[in-house]
Order: sequence, then C-alpha cells, then structure tokens
Amino acid sequence: MHSERGRKGLLLIVCAWTILTAGPGLTVYGAGTGTETQIRHWNIGDTVIRSIGGTAYRFRCIDQNYADHMDYHRKGALFLCDEVIPANTGSHYQFETPEDASHGYVYASGPIVRFGETADYKYSAIRAWLSGSAEQFSDAEMVNIGVERAYQGQTGRELWEQFSGDELTARYLGSQKLVDQLFILSVDEAYRYRNWLWRFGPVRKRNPETQISEFCKGYWLRTPCKSAEGTQVYIVDLVQGNIRPEKVRTDVQTAGSGMRTDMQEAGRNVRTTADQKPEADEELRVTGTTGVRPAFVLPQM
Repeated sequence: MHSERGRKGLLLIVCAWTILTAGPGLTVYGAGTGTETQIRHWNIGDTVIRSIGGTAYRFRCIDQNYADHMDYHRKGALFLCDEVIPANTGSHYQFETPEDASHGYVYASGPIVRFGETADYKYSAIRAWLSGSAEQFSDAEMVNIGVERAYQGQTGRELWEQFSGDELTARYLGSQKLVDQLFILSVDEAYRYRNWLWRFGPVRKRNPETQISEFCKGYWLRTPCKSAEGTQVYIVDLVQGNIRPEKVRTDVQTAGSGMRTDMQEAGRNVRTTADQKPEADEELRVTGTTGVRPAFVLPQM
C-alpha cells in the first residue's frame, strides 16, 4: 500500500513538473468536460485560429497587456484578425420559382453589407453578426467596449500609420456599458495600434493591397462621427491610407472612395423576370465596400 501511494505521489510530482516546464504551448484539457483551456503566456505575433460564420480565420497577438477603453489593465492579450472580412460575405444568388411571380434569380444580401441603421455600434448589424459566433470565443475575456466618445475630422490621406491624431476632435457622448468577447476596434484603439492597421499576416511593413477587393476597401471601427444617432462611423481606409468617416449604409449618397449610391434598402431581395442571373450592378447597389476586422482578448498567464 505504501508502495502504491509512493508511485501515485511520484506521478503527481512528475505531472506538476511537466506542467511547469512544458513552456508556452502547453494545452490542458478539462477532465471529462470536453472543454479546452490553454495555459500559456502570449507574445506579440502569436496566432490562433477561430471560426466566424462557419469560416476559419487567423488572429494575431498585437498587445500582451491589453487595456480597454477605460484604461483598465488586465492579464489579457489582444488578438486582431489577420484579414478583413469583405462586406459581401454571406451574400448569394438563388434561383426561385414562386407561384405568384415570374421565376428567376434572387439576390440575397449577407449580414454585413452595411454597418447598420445608425452609428451606434451597440445596435449595429456588425455586432449582431459577430455575436452569432460567440460560442467559438467562450474562452475569451469579456471586454468593456462601450463607446463614450465620438470624433470629427479625418487623418490625412496616405499618412498611413504616421498620422498624429491631432486631426481628430473628440466629443464626449456619456457612459455606455457594453461588454462583449468579440468586437471591432475603436478610433482610440486604432490610434494605439496604428502600426498594425494596414498590416496583414507575418509582415513588418504595411500591405493593404493584399486585402483590397471590390467589396473590401476598408474596415469598420466602432466609433461614430459626431453622434451615435448620426449616419457616419469611422473606418480604416485601405485605399486612401487614412482614418475617416463613412456612411453606415449604402442607400445614402456619399463622396469618397469605397462608397456607392443605392436607391433601395440594403438587404432587400432583387429579382429578375427572366431566366438570367441579375446584372452585377444589382449586387453593387445593395453592398458596401467596408468590411470587418474582428478582435478579441485571451487570458494571459
């Protein structure tokens, strides 16, 4: 019996020593729970793979000691998606033969063709879509992402990460309690992490050209321009190389790159009256060119 206890004690010591010396990549599985917890220290450049809307994306650590918008420091590491998810994600054409109409193709717009109805991120289409994948981020920290400041102005074109921030004027909106595990950056965070805004993948120099496409010429920030009840939100412009306001929906005429005019509500189905696929401009009229670049925070050892 003493020998058996001795062997068990030795086994526990060996297991403990293995955990302490295994290094940053150790993965420990919960006993019989089916859950997985990573015990490690995250470093700048470390990556993880997570699924959003059924598609796997790579996220890269850009901050080992994350602080939220209240400057509350925690043992957490901020991970930013290595790519921009285009605005036409989830959009598709489908052929229908309804009884009360001519058969033909129907264009069904996806969940992120626009930011939302107003500039309030709390009620945005972007947040609603990200919330649908919350279970894939159950091990992430709950982060206070309430928007308490709006801004006016924009940074200079082609300044890229060299902007000073003086071009933007802040306006206090009031306290907003909003906690999420998966979110998009604010203007304040964009300034803090400006060296990463136009970098994608394991690179040291900006490479926005790797993300630019017909429906991806920038990505949303969660900060409104002027007020949360307004119609403009800030974006990171991949083409112009600056941070600027953008209309929250494509059915309002605007000026500048990455914007279109739409005379019908985004999300409305578009039907043809013949056995032909709709013209490409039907899709253009309901889909913006601003995508989504999600972020989340993992516990730090």
